[in-house]
Amino acid sequence: MSRLSPQTAKGPVGVQLRSLTMNKDNRGGLTMPWGEDYAWQIPIGTQQISFLQMDLFRAGNRYNPEQVIHFYVMPHWPGNTVNSWRRMWDGALGHGMKIANLFEFRPVQAAPNENPVSLPRMYLEVRRSIYELSSFEDIVQDGRIRWGDTALWYSATGDAWQDHARPFDSQKRLLYAAITHQQLALDIVDEEDALKGTLQGYRVLYLTDAHVSDAASNAIADWVRRGGHVFATAKAGMFNQFDQPNDTLRGLLGVEQHGIDTPADSRVVLDKRNLPFAKVFDTVTWQSPAGPMAIPVVGTRSRFTAEGSQVTGTFADGSPAVSVRTVGKGTATYVGFLPGLSYFKPAIPLRPVDRGTTDDAMAHFIPTQFDPEAHALIGSSAQGVPRAVECSNHLVQAPVIESAHGIAVPLVNWSGAPIKGLRVTLAAKDLRTGKVSLASGGKVERVNNPRVPEGKAVLRLDLDVADALIPR
Repeated sequence: MSRLSPQTAKGPVGVQLRSLTMNKDNRGGLTMPWGEDYAWQIPIGTQQISFLQMDLFRAGNRYNPEQVIHFYVMPHWPGNTVNSWRRMWDGALGHGMKIANLFEFRPVQAAPNENPVSLPRMYLEVRRSIYELSSFEDIVQDGRIRWGDTALWYSATGDAWQDHARPFDSQKRLLYAAITHQQLALDIVDEEDALKGTLQGYRVLYLTDAHVSDAASNAIADWVRRGGHVFATAKAGMFNQFDQPNDTLRGLLGVEQHGIDTPADSRVVLDKRNLPFAKVFDTVTWQSPAGPMAIPVVGTRSRFTAEGSQVTGTFADGSPAVSVRTVGKGTATYVGFLPGLSYFKPAIPLRPVDRGTTDDAMAHFIPTQFDPEAHALIGSSAQGVPRAVECSNHLVQAPVIESAHGIAVPLVNWSGAPIKGLRVTLAAKDLRTGKVSLASGGKVERVNNPRVPEGKAVLRLDLDVADALIPR
C-alpha cells in the first residue's frame, strides 16, 4: 500500500504534498486536507458524525479532484475498540480517504506518548482490513466518491456570524446523521458552489445557517424556482451577511420570524451528555402524508408567522411549526424547531458518559432507537429522490466509490447488531460484467425475482460490522 503508513513515513506523503502545491488552480491554502477520528472519545451523538469533516474536505476539493484526503483512523487501545475502529476505517474509505494514518501504531512499551496500541486483536483487525482493501484499492486510489442528489449548506457567512453556536452546532451534526439515515447520498455545498451554479446538480438542500449572503440567497431562490427543494430549520436563512433581515429567503420560505425560544433546561452542548437531560418543552403536530404525527421539541423553537406558505405543522399552542410553500417547480419547507435533536432524543439513553474501552461503554454506544416521526419529517423534502444504493436496513451506510476500474460500495453497519440476509439494491448498470464480490470473501448472491424493479439489481449478504461490495 503506497499511501498507507504510520506517521513516521515520509516518502508518499511528501510526494503528494509536492505535487499538490504545484497545482495552479488551488489558492494555496489547502493543499492536502486531513483530519482525525477522535470522535469515539467525545460524547457526540454517534461516531458516524466523524465523516462530516471528510465530506467538508470533499467539498473543498470539488474543483481540484486531484487533491487527496489524509485521515487518521485511530486504533489506540486502551480507548478504542476493534469494532469501532473497523466502522471508522470502512466509513473513512467511503467518504474519500486515500492516505490512511494509524498514528502511534505500537505498544505502550515503545510509544512516546499517550496513544499506544496494546491489544493483539487490534493488530489482527488492522491487518485484516488492509488485506481486504487490497481487493479494491485500485478503485479507491483512482476513483472518487460519487456525488449525490442532496446537499447540506455550509458557508463563510454563517461562520462569520457564529451560526454554529450551541445548540445549533449539535443540531447540524445530528441532522447530518439523520439525513444519511434516509439513505441519501449527501454532499456539502457553500456560497461558492451556489454562485458557480453547482446547486443545479442537486434536488434537495438542507439549510441550517441563520445567515446567508444576498448573492447566495438569490442563487438558492432561483434554484428552487427551477425545481429544487429546500428544507430550512429554525432560524435558517433569516438574516443576510450584514445581520439584516434576509428578504429573499424569508420571501422564498414564506415566513416571518418574530422570536426564538431557548429554555435553559432544554439546552444541548454535547449530544450524549446533554440530550438525555434536555427537557422536551413543546410538541409539534405535523400533518404528514401518512397522517398526523407528534414530534418532540428540544433545544430551540422559532416563533414565526406564515406569509404565503401552507402551515402543515403546529406547536401545542396552535402557532405555526412547519410550513411549505410551492415556488415555481420547487418547494420551500420551513421547520421552526431543531429536527435533528428531535430525531436523536429517544435514541440516547440516560446513562453516565463513561469512556470505557468496550462496545457497551457510552463512549462507543451506537444509537438506533430514533424518533420515527422526526425521521419522516426530515425525509419529506426528498420524497421521490432516487437512492443510488438502498439497503433493507436504513442504518447501513453505503456510499459509492467509482472509477474506470469499477465501483466499490463500503458497507458500514450502524444498526448495533449483525444483519443476516441484508438486501442491497443498486443500479443494474453498476454491476457491469455482473461479477460481484465482498472484500471479506463472504458470500454474496444476486436476487432474481419479478419484484426486483426494472433497471435495478438486488444483492443479498450477511453483514457483521463492515465490509465492501465490489462489482467488477
